[in-house]
Amino acid sequence: MARKFAKKVLAFAPESTYGTDAIDGGSPSYVLGREVSITPMAGESTALDYDDGKLGNSPELPTEIYVTLEFGCDFSGSGTANQPAPWAGLAEACLRTATVGSSPEQVSYALDDNSTASNTFYFYMDGVLHALVGARGSMSLSLVAKQFPQMRYTFTGLFVKPKAGANPAASFSDWQTPLKVGAEYTSASLAGNSVKLISLEYDQANQVSYEEYIGHEEVMISDYQPSGTLVLEAGSLGSFDPFAKAETGETVAFSLTHGIAGNQVQWSTDKLQLGRPTYGDQNGTLTYSIPVRPIGDGDQIITA
Repeated sequence: MARKFAKKVLAFAPESTYGTDAIDGGSPSYVLGREVSITPMAGESTALDYDDGKLGNSPELPTEIYVTLEFGCDFSGSGTANQPAPWAGLAEACLRTATVGSSPEQVSYALDDNSTASNTFYFYMDGVLHALVGARGSMSLSLVAKQFPQMRYTFTGLFVKPKAGANPAASFSDWQTPLKVGAEYTSASLAGNSVKLISLEYDQANQVSYEEYIGHEEVMISDYQPSGTLVLEAGSLGSFDPFAKAETGETVAFSLTHGIAGNQVQWSTDKLQLGRPTYGDQNGTLTYSIPVRPIGDGDQIITA
């Protein structure tokens, strides 16, 4: 009988020892994901290229094998004050560390250069289990007016041979229903001024690579170079002049807050450099599209 493409379940668990299966025999968390896809045998192959007196191809053999996994999920809170969101473990394997605060009651997910967090993933595809261990990756955010806020993750992990595995009875009770981005639930501030924001796109852009040496293999994050784009209504130059700020390279503060208590998320930074703005048209309204560059490790995600 044909297997069904839609019968997919994704589970993960933080690893206490790098590259050691953290799900086998344990209790994983399940991802309420979208557009989950896997490359089960990524990597390079090399042809043997023997001089054997014959034309045509020589045999080709894999010289590296790793796994890549991509998926989206809702950018929403945990439903409870001071409790990390269900995606916290995903963000921690992307160089962010969750810190619970008491005043105010919130959880911050700050960039952490020294983080060594990694995850085990189990991806079930209608009777076949693909596992990857030692997984690390990168993440991005998308908040667009009249849509639901999204996170997107890309992970690279060490290869584990696929095997037969029935889909588990997954629970997604920790995931909160997303709230629409718009006037009711969302506000934004740029350079000390409230702005009529149409969208925020943010890409953390971790530099992720699979490395194999004699006696060792590891997925490593060597750097991050975040970037993004703000699209907002173009008001008067007297209230906000993006051209002047782009010309001087000045950094400004930016904050976007979305949701309600218990299901509130925020992305903010005190050091956002604005690039060269261009004009756009939003149903007849003049807009700016501004490329942005967060400086250093100052950008922060918060749930409250």
